[in-house]
Amino acid sequence: MNQILGSGWRKGLTLALLAAATSAIALTIWGVLGAHSAAPRTGPLSVRAELEQTPGPMVRGDGLFTGKAGSKHQLGAAVSGAMIGPLSPVAVGSPDGRLVAYNTWQEQRPVDSERSFSKQSIGPGDVLGTPSLRVQDDTGKDSLIERGAYSAAWRQDGAIAFVKGTDPDFRAARSYEGQIVVRAGVRGRDVVWTKHAAHYVVYAWAGSRLLFYRVGLGEKLELLVADAPGSIRSLADGSAIALSPDGTRVAVLGQDATSARVLDVATGGELAWLDVTTATPSVAWLGYSGSWVGDHIVAPASPGLAVLSVGSRSLELEQVLSLDHAQFPVGVQEPRFVDTDGNEIAASADVPPTNGSPAVSFLLVCDRIARSCGHGEPAPAKQWQRLVAVTPATSEGGQ
Repeated sequence: MNQILGSGWRKGLTLALLAAATSAIALTIWGVLGAHSAAPRTGPLSVRAELEQTPGPMVRGDGLFTGKAGSKHQLGAAVSGAMIGPLSPVAVGSPDGRLVAYNTWQEQRPVDSERSFSKQSIGPGDVLGTPSLRVQDDTGKDSLIERGAYSAAWRQDGAIAFVKGTDPDFRAARSYEGQIVVRAGVRGRDVVWTKHAAHYVVYAWAGSRLLFYRVGLGEKLELLVADAPGSIRSLADGSAIALSPDGTRVAVLGQDATSARVLDVATGGELAWLDVTTATPSVAWLGYSGSWVGDHIVAPASPGLAVLSVGSRSLELEQVLSLDHAQFPVGVQEPRFVDTDGNEIAASADVPPTNGSPAVSFLLVCDRIARSCGHGEPAPAKQWQRLVAVTPATSEGGQ
């Protein structure tokens, strides 16, 4: 499952053209180096309708797309984030890059979101669908991990954590409760890490510790950490913006979406705090499920994207990148740095249905220094087009 890489250039047909091309290339290289050495500037993103390559494997519908040409590998079922939204990756690769675990949804009966359950003759407890986790290996073999399960995270040793439902079926007017289980591998024995069944969503491993959500009334989120099976403590009310590359710190977002904090995962101690509404530059709100590379974090924000600078005891809003809300009215989700320098960002942008046209999803890839983006072809939003989340093989990666 190699990342899609590559670029092309044309040779001049004459010495004069070759000299001109050489000069142009030199100017282009100088411009790129000059741009990337400059301080990042706040401002609008220019978006063009072209994307030469995706910055890694991607899932869409019943396909896993890999390689330079984006070749399709048939999945055992269509991917779906119906149970997790942007709280957890739809698909996530194992540390060795050989496996991709992904979420699916088997609809048991159609539901019209514009009509009440009673008008559709759906009663409390009626089965609406069943979530499942599946896995595909690098030979194309696809198999079921667990029926009635969702939201997976790989540990660096190859162990996998996920939510296993008490009842595998999702029922109308019922909270979907389950336990967090961990397996030494996809075929390993289930070890229950939580003490009580609840509505959980797995977020990520922070070294040997597991970060996950408990979802309460009104979709209230509480970020929890499990130090070991049965050893659970609350880390914060709110959601995770990003986990540090070494897994020792996590940036969290308050319930009001205006305050961000950096916490020590081991102790829960606060290391830094920021009110994004009074920062310079400022934003009205910040989003969760971003990415952390080096000393930078990228997150969704009211204008589009926000890049934060992180120190050992500091947190600053370094850059705000705005999108045209007429083109992308609900902004972006799950932005991710796709280079080690923290300059290139990939994100999903969903566009709601308009004038009878169905909702669609775009993949954006942006250069935050040049403030330019390219987007791929739109895909139906119900196909959950997303990049496969990367699990670092060592503690030097980030999320």
